[in-house]
Amino acid sequence: MIKEVIMPKLGETMEEGYLVSWKKNEGEKVEKGEVLFEVMSDKTNFEVESLHSGYFRKKLYEPSDNAIPVTTVIGYISDTPDEPMIDIEKKSEPKTDVSEEKPVEKTTISEATGKEESTVSGRIKASPVARKLAEEAGIDISLIKGSGPEGRIEKEDVLDYLSSKKTEGKPSSSGDYTVKEWTPLRRIIARRLSESKREIPHYYIEGRFIVDRIAEIKEAKKEEGIDLTYTDFLIFLAAKAIKEYILVNAAVVNDEIRIYSSVDIGLAVSVEDGLVVPVLKNCDSKSIYEISKERKQIVEKARLNKLTEGEIKNARFVISNLGMYGVENFQPIISPPGVAIMGVGKVGKELVVIEDKMAIIPVMNVSFSFDHRVIDGAYAGMFYKKFKEIMENPVLD
Repeated sequence: MIKEVIMPKLGETMEEGYLVSWKKNEGEKVEKGEVLFEVMSDKTNFEVESLHSGYFRKKLYEPSDNAIPVTTVIGYISDTPDEPMIDIEKKSEPKTDVSEEKPVEKTTISEATGKEESTVSGRIKASPVARKLAEEAGIDISLIKGSGPEGRIEKEDVLDYLSSKKTEGKPSSSGDYTVKEWTPLRRIIARRLSESKREIPHYYIEGRFIVDRIAEIKEAKKEEGIDLTYTDFLIFLAAKAIKEYILVNAAVVNDEIRIYSSVDIGLAVSVEDGLVVPVLKNCDSKSIYEISKERKQIVEKARLNKLTEGEIKNARFVISNLGMYGVENFQPIISPPGVAIMGVGKVGKELVVIEDKMAIIPVMNVSFSFDHRVIDGAYAGMFYKKFKEIMENPVLD
């Protein structure tokens, strides 16, 4: 029996993935539960296990920088190594090969003159996969010559066109510029942040936390051999404030506002060529020491590209800390499906007035981005006030 291998849907918001590598060659035996291929989605790589035992008979896709829609058939497994594979490619056609015709206003470029020539309005034949690839690459599909029946544009036509454009876009002999190619990670980041900024009505709150008490505790713990960071305090104390203002712990999924009982906080981590957001689970029920230990472990895994699917799911409230770079303030973009994110600036000593007395004490600059569909300004203000009170009067018990 022939069984399909599909691009899996690894998360609620996943619509497509990038095939990173195959772990088996065609003809090799594969066991159910054995890793068959690796996929990148939501800025993280996942190893995908085979759902069947048998022989890996056919690859329909090779690893590349091109996205593959979820549920697309990408290969086949058979029960025996010599099972007939008659017209096997056609079995996947219903998912990706139904012709889609879309009226467009065509503009072509004359190769002879290099000038634009207007043509009459027409209908471009292209497979859905070809059209999606062209859309992702930001190119006018009418400029591509199709090789399919009646001139239909196929996936290979788009890839050939993109390949030719890459060659044209290499550095000029004068050395005016160089071209940095889009990597799958950067494409995912670009798409998700563009969607977030376009679809979520952001608004912002900024302020300062006086963190002299936290600085004192950090120093005292350091003398005891315990290394706590400001990020550890932020995660631990934010969970306490979020527990009282549960809308900050919400997510928008399938047009539903979902409010969760566990406080799972995402932490933006810089990695090669981008950033990922691993999640620390159940922060409201953990000590700051447990959070600190878990943070160090998950940040290390993120930088080694070893995060699992579960370690990046359900990031709602997210903390992004740029203070170590000397950044004072910034307005981060919300990471869907969450509805709030905090940007942390540098901690520096400032002259402040406390109870009519001037003092030079450590101050942390912070900013918050909220989703106005879910969180109104007054609610955000109350959350900010509570969080500030907790930060300025920290209790570790």
